[in-house]
Amino acid sequence: MNIVKRDGRKVPFKKEKIEDAIMKAFNAVGDIDETYAKAKAENIANYIEELAQNQDKPFTVEEIQDLVEKGLTSLKHKDVAKAYILYRNKRNI
Repeated sequence: MNIVKRDGRKVPFKKEKIEDAIMKAFNAVGDIDETYAKAKAENIANYIEELAQNQDKPFTVEEIQDLVEKGLTSLKHKDVAKAYILYRNKRNI
Protein backbone atom coordinates (compact mmCIF):
# COMPACT_ATOMS: atom_id res chain seq x y z
CA MET A 1 0.00 0.00 0.00
CA ASN A 2 1.44 3.36 -1.06
CA ILE A 3 0.70 7.05 -0.71
CA VAL A 4 1.45 9.84 -3.17
CA LYS A 5 3.75 12.55 -1.86
CA ARG A 6 3.41 16.20 -2.87
CA ASP A 7 6.14 15.79 -5.49
CA GLY A 8 4.32 12.83 -7.07
CA ARG A 9 6.52 10.08 -5.66
CA LYS A 10 4.81 6.96 -4.34
CA VAL A 11 6.07 5.78 -0.98
CA PRO A 12 4.91 3.04 1.38
CA PHE A 13 2.05 3.91 3.73
CA LYS A 14 3.27 4.16 7.33
CA LYS A 15 0.59 4.67 9.92
CA GLU A 16 3.32 5.45 12.47
CA LYS A 17 3.88 8.77 10.68
CA ILE A 18 0.22 9.63 11.20
CA GLU A 19 0.44 8.69 14.87
CA ASP A 20 3.60 10.80 15.28
CA ALA A 21 1.97 13.85 13.70
CA ILE A 22 -1.07 13.50 15.95
CA MET A 23 1.11 13.12 19.04
CA LYS A 24 3.01 16.27 18.06
CA ALA A 25 -0.32 18.12 17.95
CA PHE A 26 -1.24 16.80 21.41
CA ASN A 27 2.17 17.75 22.77
CA ALA A 28 1.89 21.22 21.27
CA VAL A 29 -1.08 22.00 23.52
CA GLY A 30 0.87 21.07 26.63
CA ASP A 31 -0.69 19.27 29.58
CA ILE A 32 -2.17 16.10 28.07
CA ASP A 33 -3.12 12.63 29.19
CA GLU A 34 -0.48 10.57 27.39
CA THR A 35 -2.60 7.39 27.43
CA TYR A 36 -5.60 9.22 25.97
CA ALA A 37 -3.46 10.91 23.30
CA LYS A 38 -1.81 7.65 22.22
CA ALA A 39 -5.16 5.86 22.05
CA LYS A 40 -6.71 8.60 19.92
CA ALA A 41 -3.65 8.79 17.64
CA GLU A 42 -3.77 5.04 17.15
CA ASN A 43 -7.54 5.04 16.50
CA ILE A 44 -7.30 7.76 13.86
CA ALA A 45 -4.28 6.13 12.19
CA ASN A 46 -6.01 2.72 12.14
CA TYR A 47 -9.12 4.26 10.60
CA ILE A 48 -7.07 5.93 7.86
CA GLU A 49 -5.12 2.73 7.24
CA GLU A 50 -8.38 0.81 6.82
CA LEU A 51 -9.70 3.41 4.37
CA ALA A 52 -6.42 3.33 2.43
CA GLN A 53 -6.57 -0.44 2.10
CA ASN A 54 -10.02 -0.22 0.55
CA GLN A 55 -9.13 2.48 -1.99
CA ASP A 56 -8.66 1.80 -5.69
CA LYS A 57 -5.88 4.39 -5.88
CA PRO A 58 -3.33 5.53 -3.30
CA PHE A 59 -4.21 8.41 -0.98
CA THR A 60 -2.29 11.64 -1.37
CA VAL A 61 -0.58 13.28 1.59
CA GLU A 62 -3.22 16.02 1.46
CA GLU A 63 -6.06 13.49 1.63
CA ILE A 64 -4.47 11.83 4.65
CA GLN A 65 -4.00 15.19 6.36
CA ASP A 66 -7.65 16.03 5.68
CA LEU A 67 -8.67 12.77 7.36
CA VAL A 68 -6.42 13.45 10.35
CA GLU A 69 -7.91 16.92 10.68
CA LYS A 70 -11.42 15.50 10.52
CA GLY A 71 -10.56 12.90 13.16
CA LEU A 72 -9.05 15.47 15.49
CA THR A 73 -11.98 17.86 15.17
CA SER A 74 -14.29 15.05 16.29
CA LEU A 75 -12.45 14.84 19.63
CA LYS A 76 -13.34 16.83 22.73
CA HIS A 77 -9.93 18.55 22.59
CA LYS A 78 -10.48 21.15 19.86
CA ASP A 79 -7.16 22.78 20.79
CA VAL A 80 -5.35 19.70 19.48
CA ALA A 81 -7.15 20.00 16.14
CA LYS A 82 -6.16 23.66 16.01
CA ALA A 83 -2.51 22.79 16.76
CA TYR A 84 -2.54 20.22 13.96
CA ILE A 85 -4.11 22.67 11.50
CA LEU A 86 -1.46 25.28 12.35
CA TYR A 87 1.32 22.67 12.00
CA ARG A 88 -0.10 21.56 8.65
CA ASN A 89 -0.36 25.14 7.43
CA LYS A 90 3.24 25.84 8.46
CA ARG A 91 4.44 22.70 6.59
CA ASN A 92 2.61 23.78 3.44
CA ILE A 93 4.42 27.12 3.44
